[in-house]
Amino acid sequence: MKSGTISTLIMALLALSFTGCATYQYAKNVKMLSYDENVAKGKSLGPVLGEDCTWTILGYKLGGYPKLERAFASARNQTSSGITDGFHSQRKVSTSDSAVRYMNNVSTEYDGFNAGIVAKNCLIVKGTGYR
Repeated sequence: MKSGTISTLIMALLALSFTGCATYQYAKNVKMLSYDENVAKGKSLGPVLGEDCTWTILGYKLGGYPKLERAFASARNQTSSGITDGFHSQRKVSTSDSAVRYMNNVSTEYDGFNAGIVAKNCLIVKGTGYR
C-alpha cells in the first residue's frame, strides 16, 4: 500500500471514532408542561430542577444513557439522581400533594464529568414549578 492510501485510511478511521451513535433527547423553551389534567392556577414553588444521571466506570456504562422521562419524573417528585437509577426503566411517580403539578418555561441541558476512570453524564430539566 502507498503511504497516501494508508494516511487516508487512518484519517477515515479517526473521523469515524469521533462520531457517536447516541441521539440526545432534549426540550427547549417549552411554555408549559403539565403532569395532570387540572388546569387551575397553582401556587408557585419557584425554580424546579430534575436530573437523570448515568455513570461509566472503567469504560463500562452502567444503565445506558440519561432519559428525558426520568429527568421529568425527578423534577416532578423533587428527587435527586443516584448511581443505581440508570438501571430502572421508570421512576415511581408521586401523586401526593407535595408533587409538582405543572411547570412553566421548561428547558434541558447536559452536564457531567469524565475523570478517565469514572464518568457521569446527566440530563438536567429546569423550569418554574407549581402545585
